[in-house]
Amino acid sequence: MRYTIQGADCRLSVAVYNESASKTLVVVHGMRDHGGSFEWLAPLLSDFRVIIPDLRGHGLSEQNGVYTLTHFTADLLQVFDAFQVEQGYLLGHSLGGHVAARFAALFGDRLLGLILVDGFGPPRQQARRNIEQFALLQAAQVQALQHIGRSRKIMTDAQFAVARYQASNPRLDGAIAARLAKQGIAPAAAGGVSWRWDPRAQMVWSTFSHEDSEALLRQITCATCVITGSEGLDYWLLMHPELAGQQRLYEQELARRVALIAGAKSIVLKGAGHMVHYDAPDAFSQAVLDFLSASNPH
Repeated sequence: MRYTIQGADCRLSVAVYNESASKTLVVVHGMRDHGGSFEWLAPLLSDFRVIIPDLRGHGLSEQNGVYTLTHFTADLLQVFDAFQVEQGYLLGHSLGGHVAARFAALFGDRLLGLILVDGFGPPRQQARRNIEQFALLQAAQVQALQHIGRSRKIMTDAQFAVARYQASNPRLDGAIAARLAKQGIAPAAAGGVSWRWDPRAQMVWSTFSHEDSEALLRQITCATCVITGSEGLDYWLLMHPELAGQQRLYEQELARRVALIAGAKSIVLKGAGHMVHYDAPDAFSQAVLDFLSASNPH
């Protein structure tokens, strides 16, 4: 069943599966994605009510142009309240991992367990950025915001969009890629189709610091599982070519961040990249099932 609820200051589209189940898992997708990418988990978790919102600016949710980490987190709190989740489990991927971690740090009493799926961001090459590097990064973010949202990429038709999606996710089953691509597009005003996600959502990356996020990881007290892929560094190389050959740094950074969360368990799935649930769906679903079973108080 799909519902429309009021988020912090915009309308959110939320899919709910297994509605009569007594336990609840809320799933938060990543940037440029939509809730459909995780709907396949629902049949595997028949004893869980699975709640999957489309993030603001994504899928069928409203695009109101306001995209801060605080707003995304407030939306998630609205989801918990709207569906009366007093205590439940939370899974977040990528941007959704940042949102889920922030929620867990601030509203830990609402959680029985947390699953973070490659949700820490790129590895940090040094413990503290000097002011010159910080200024350069801030300038780049300001300049990027000059262009975000001015125009959307228009594709000729759905078939072209499917091909683009498959090219970006070559390990994903073709039929699933076609479904996800078609769910993720909408007719464009000038003809053709465009991706549903709002390019302005990328402004979120300029609304928080990774240093602050890491400090808040220490506030997470619920059972936590971190799932990543052995090939996750490949994704960050597209944006940070200076990380080439830094696999050891990547692994050290992952271990350091996991250690910030008391008692957190780390699972690295062999052969998977940033889109862990696409690249190794069987191993991923088994890791989720095992964690939920182990952390279930009943």
